[in-house]
Amino acid sequence: MLFYEFINKTNKYLRSVRVLKNYVSFDMIFPDGWQVLKKNPENIEIIRNETNDGSVTSFVCEMKKELIEHLEDTLDQIVKTNIEREEKERLFKSKVNELKNIFEKEKLDSLKSLKFDIEDFTKFIENGTEIKDEESEEGVRTT
Repeated sequence: MLFYEFINKTNKYLRSVRVLKNYVSFDMIFPDGWQVLKKNPENIEIIRNETNDGSVTSFVCEMKKELIEHLEDTLDQIVKTNIEREEKERLFKSKVNELKNIFEKEKLDSLKSLKFDIEDFTKFIENGTEIKDEESEEGVRTT
């Protein structure tokens, strides 16, 4: 990934990039409640610090092209995963409110015949093309 592309994708969360001898550190500020990673990716150190600006998470690796590219990809995946999770939470709340409105407006007899086609939903999930990367699965929440 070009550094310009990386900055554009992460500019809301990227606080600084530091070079420390033969290491590079990407310092990120994520919103409260964001998931980082369950385990550190190989050759990447994750350090969490509290500052006046909030919680800063530093991702550090050796100054090697392939490691930096892997780190950029990892950070990009963290951002995408958390944004998607937030959107799903908003959608869930919206659908719950829709269902609540239906229950408030409809009569009990009508509601008793209400059905959710779980079989179609299961087929939808099974036919999905999304493959989860073990490293991008939910992990430690930021505070």
